[in-house]
Formats: sequence, structure tokens, C-alpha cells
Amino acid sequence: MRFTINLASQKYADARQFYLRWGAAVAALVLLTVFLGMKARFTYVTSQQSGRHIAELKEKIKVKEQEKGKAEAMLNQPENHDVRDQSSFWNDLFEQKSFSWTELFTDLEKIMPGRAFVLSVAPSPTSDHRLKLKMIIAGEKHGDAIELIKKMEGSERFRFPVLLFESTNALGKGPPLVQFTIETFYTPANWIQPEPSGAKEGM
Repeated sequence: MRFTINLASQKYADARQFYLRWGAAVAALVLLTVFLGMKARFTYVTSQQSGRHIAELKEKIKVKEQEKGKAEAMLNQPENHDVRDQSSFWNDLFEQKSFSWTELFTDLEKIMPGRAFVLSVAPSPTSDHRLKLKMIIAGEKHGDAIELIKKMEGSERFRFPVLLFESTNALGKGPPLVQFTIETFYTPANWIQPEPSGAKEGM
């Protein structure tokens, strides 16, 4: 009969496996710590940059608000009331999309004489919130201007056309070109025009 006697003072343990497992765990913790440290550093740098960017934007907004305040103060001066009213009128007009360049030129095309064409158009609001057009038209003869004015008088869009100026320009060997300036009131389609207070139509 055989007996196994352990003469060691402590129970046997596999130290190699122990150190391998704990070494791997410690290495993983070190890597995790390094990763978290780098992420924290990146977050800190990013937040610093974002803070500076936000501060710059706030400063720009502050400057713009100051400029806006100065502009509003200038417009509120009595001598600038007309400019302010016209600016407000145009802003409302374009915001409502009731004025369209495409629509204007379509209306002009319907009444334009055969070989006449538009050189320039300058719209401007009146004090009673109507729209006045100053147009330079080119044609072959004086009769083109007369024909266009007659068609404007019969149109629903154009009112009270007036021939302001006429000139003839030679074009080399070709026939002379007649340029005439016409001023007229224009009402875009679907535009509800406010009633003028105490003003006669066309004045």
C-alpha cells in the first residue's frame, strides 16, 4: 500500500498560468487607459477650438447687430423716411413674389411692335405704393413708339404711358436705330394694389 506525502509548506499552484492571465489583464487595462487618455485629450482640444470658434461667431454677430442698429437709426431720421418707406415697399413686394421679371417681359412681348426690342427697364415705387417703369426701347421708326404706347393704353398691365425722349442713332451702313424712352405704371398679375390716399391715379 502506497501513500503520497506532500512535504511542501503550501498547496501547489501553477504560477506561470497565473502570471500570464494577470499580465494580459494588466496590459489590457494599460491600453484602455492610454486610449481613454488620448480620447480625453482630443475632446479637450476640440472643445477648446469649438469655444474659440463660438466666441468669434458671437463677436461677428455683435458687430453685425451694431451695424444694423446704426443703419436703422439712420433710416429712422426724418430726412430718410422716404428711403425707408421705399425699401420696405420693395422688400414686401419681392417677399410676396408678386413682381416677376419673367412676367414683365412676357407682358411686354405681347404688345411689342414687330422689330422693336427692350434695351433697359428701371422699376421704381411711387409714394402711393405703385410701380413705375422707365424703359428704353429700340425700334426702326417713330411709329414703333406710337404703336407701343397705344397697345399699353389698351393693356390691363400698363397704365398712363408717356413718351419722354426719342433719339436716332446711325448704325454704319444699316438703317438708323430709333431709341425712345417710355415711362408707364405697371401692375403685375395677382398683385393687390393698395388704394392711394388722396392721390389721383397716374399722378
